[in-house]
Amino acid sequence: MERSRLWHTDKRKLKKTWEQDYFFTEVDSNAVCLVCKQRVAVSKEYNIRRHYLTKHAAEFAKYTGEHCKVKLADLLTKLTTQQRTLLQPSTAQENATRASYRISNAIVRSGRAFAAGDFVKECLTIAAQDVCPNPMRVFSQISLSRNTVTRRVEDMAEDVRGQIAQRASHFSAFSIACDESTDMSDSAQLLVFLRGVNEDFEVCQELAGLETLKGTTKGVDIFMAVERVLDKNGLNWETLSGIMTDGAPAMVGKRAGLTALVSDKVSEFGGSILKYHCILHQEQLCAKNMGLKNVMQDVVAIVNNIRSKALSHRQFKALLDEMDAQYGDVLYHQEVRWLSRGKVLRGFFDLREEIREFQAMKTNNIQVPTDSHWLADLAFLVDITELLNILNLQLQGRDQMITQMYDHVKAFKQKFQLLSRHLSKGNLEHFPSLREVGLMEEDTPKYLNILNNLEVEFDHRFEDFRGNTTAFELFAQPFSVNVDAVSEELQMELLELQSDSDLHSRFRELSLQDFYRSIPAHRYGKIRKHAQVMLSLFGSTYVCEQAFSLMNLNKSKLRNALSDSHLHDILTLSVSQLEPDIERLLKTKNRLHVSH
Repeated sequence: MERSRLWHTDKRKLKKTWEQDYFFTEVDSNAVCLVCKQRVAVSKEYNIRRHYLTKHAAEFAKYTGEHCKVKLADLLTKLTTQQRTLLQPSTAQENATRASYRISNAIVRSGRAFAAGDFVKECLTIAAQDVCPNPMRVFSQISLSRNTVTRRVEDMAEDVRGQIAQRASHFSAFSIACDESTDMSDSAQLLVFLRGVNEDFEVCQELAGLETLKGTTKGVDIFMAVERVLDKNGLNWETLSGIMTDGAPAMVGKRAGLTALVSDKVSEFGGSILKYHCILHQEQLCAKNMGLKNVMQDVVAIVNNIRSKALSHRQFKALLDEMDAQYGDVLYHQEVRWLSRGKVLRGFFDLREEIREFQAMKTNNIQVPTDSHWLADLAFLVDITELLNILNLQLQGRDQMITQMYDHVKAFKQKFQLLSRHLSKGNLEHFPSLREVGLMEEDTPKYLNILNNLEVEFDHRFEDFRGNTTAFELFAQPFSVNVDAVSEELQMELLELQSDSDLHSRFRELSLQDFYRSIPAHRYGKIRKHAQVMLSLFGSTYVCEQAFSLMNLNKSKLRNALSDSHLHDILTLSVSQLEPDIERLLKTKNRLHVSH
């Protein structure tokens, strides 16, 4: 009874008594005999003493005093060594599995096939033979077969999608960006990205889903696919604030387009959404309607004439090499590439003399026009397209806020006005190519008309953005926006905000995201909600275009049998800013196996 009380009051003293008197120790809250390694059913001294007296007393009674301590230390050392030996295989297998997950993730992000795991393992084995031959067996335990890499990718993609759904459950506002394209096997793939903001103004921009459209790709088909994606991620229609599309008829049709159907769905819950056409696509449409098409057609025809024939192309590159030209070749023009037009024109303009000389060598070649007006048109086109390319680069990027992107567009329109003023006065400071060849006075009205038409085109294309200028200004410049111009439900809070000197000083010091995070929710709840909506909006479908490039890289001619589910897994891991929780995945494995 006394010993039982000791067990409850001072377990450490009882453990020491076990070791010294009965050669027992505690392992995982159980009493273990140091001699025979047997565990007793109930960890009480009576049971421990009975085990010792009946099985080991005759042999170990001779150990007393210092001899007992030495023998006890020896038995404890043997037990510890045995435990460590038993744990090593488990630890090695766990490390090998962890490495397998991480290498599989790297394989997917690099755009390589699942079968590349076997090649990676072969490289590891070769490196281990020369660098560290002793632990080579450890490297051989890493599972990187095609089937294993496939399972790893499925596990990690599912984990990332779980993280996205978990974050989506805390969104205060979110928007979606949708785009559809056809892959190598002629399957219509719809990408749906989400950009959401929680109460702490943390932004999450991730791939919400990839849906394969088996039949038609009408607006209703796309809408049903979007609905499935939102349901899978547990997203509510009430918190949907905006939608961004590429402007295709199935996307923006007034009655049966995706944006119209999504708007009708949100209105059923008493809400409304902002609908935008991708700012990058609109900029490109403006560039295509610039004029001087005859010049662009001539340039493309001459470039294609040089590059379409292998012998001609080799001879042209040899000529450039002999003349030590600035470029080593001319580029093909590709309509689908945003920056292609400007790069082709710049390369052609800089190599115009070399191209003229080469084309003149053969009578069947397309000759470069020698008309001075044509050359001036080419120079003017080069200068304007380079400015458009600069704008295009400013609009690219995955994490830009919509207000920042529209600021670039507004600045570009002001550049048009500046260029027109300069050109009307004969000032060619901002026309370096035109200045190089010279401006003829009779061409000035034509160029001024082109600039004016571009400005009108920008006004027309970006009408949906211009219609929300006040909302953008309220978000980006809340202390200078005109109170009368904003929505009436925000006016009272806005007046309070503009009169708060403490918040005004914070606005000058903090980023927009941090500023709105810092303002009190109980005083400026509506202002905060407006900021969350603005922060959640996509400005372009750039993330979709980026993902489609990865899709074409992975589902190529050599991998056209890649399943839709595996393509979804690959894109999820490739474009996500989240990392799969490999430690959690290791814990979910009931048993770790070493495979080849």
